[in-house]
Amino acid sequence: MKIVSWNCNGAFRNKFQYIQKLNADLYIIEECENPEKIIRPEYLNYVKSSAYKCFKGDKKGLLVFSPVATINPVHWNDNRMRYYLPFNFLKHHFLGVWTKDNYIEDLYLYSSFNIQKLKNRYIIGDFNSNVMWDRKHGYRTHSDFNKLVSKVGLGSAYHMQTGDLFGQEKQATFYLYRKPEKPYYIDYAYLPEKSTFNITFGDSSFLQYSDHLPLILNVK
Repeated sequence: MKIVSWNCNGAFRNKFQYIQKLNADLYIIEECENPEKIIRPEYLNYVKSSAYKCFKGDKKGLLVFSPVATINPVHWNDNRMRYYLPFNFLKHHFLGVWTKDNYIEDLYLYSSFNIQKLKNRYIIGDFNSNVMWDRKHGYRTHSDFNKLVSKVGLGSAYHMQTGDLFGQEKQATFYLYRKPEKPYYIDYAYLPEKSTFNITFGDSSFLQYSDHLPLILNVK
């Protein structure tokens, strides 16, 4: 199963063809406009199933779609924290994420409220977070989040694969103002620690379309 997560930086209707080339089974697209605006035949003919979440007053939300199988959204109380989309797909359990507002603090709370439901679930998306900013977040930091989800056997795919320490990532997923000299690691895939997987990222050509690179996760 191949999963691609990408913060498209808006206007996904004009960028779909670039992410389609990655040939994934599942796409998680953050900062996406209402998919009803995407009327291009190549998108409509490609998508077999989708789910979208957007709060009233927001112009962008979180889109999940697949060209191969049905996406089945699951209802959890989000306590008005944005954006969290739990769903099931191909007998696997997912939580799509695009944090807004309080970023890791909200993700920590949302995860703590639903901690038992996160067991054996993939948490994937744009967290807008890194442990280097722990001091800004008091008692609900990224390090706290790591400790929380480790209790149900989840870990970051990138860090498990590379051995990089949190906050010392050699790979960037986000470039502030799309400038190569301003790299950060803020997009994640957390999954059961016993999983067999490979994680990679899109190349720098994607910076023409967004300030984020696609995260590409292959799970066996």
